[in-house]
Amino acid sequence: MKRRFDHIYSIEFVPELAERARRKFAREPHIKIFCGDSRGVVPVVLDILTAPALFWLDAGYYGWVGKQGDQQRLSSELEMILSHPYQHIILLDDARGLTGRDGVPSVKDVTAYVEGKFPRRIVEVKHDIMRITPRYP
Repeated sequence: MKRRFDHIYSIEFVPELAERARRKFAREPHIKIFCGDSRGVVPVVLDILTAPALFWLDAGYYGWVGKQGDQQRLSSELEMILSHPYQHIILLDDARGLTGRDGVPSVKDVTAYVEGKFPRRIVEVKHDIMRITPRYP
């Protein structure tokens, strides 16, 4: 069966989850699992890329590990990816978690940030997934 993607990169914050993923995909040389904070790992992944990519981010990290997550992580991830020379596509799951409460940005806040700072992008939410795609003329 032919692969659909030449390379798949996954970033896991929790070491146990990263190790489990490494074991699961050990026979798949095109899949690489990174472990660490995305603000340190996303630049490494961006340096590897030679074409536009699809990024799937997790909005559910706001406290999903049992403690309040870093409230600047999402804006850092978006800034790095959207500032990169390629026109990447970003999917952000658990959009319902973007409530605008307790330091969590709202969908409206994220949309305003992305479309204001990166006017060549459009933001849509459908089926609990925020999609950030290039705006074509």
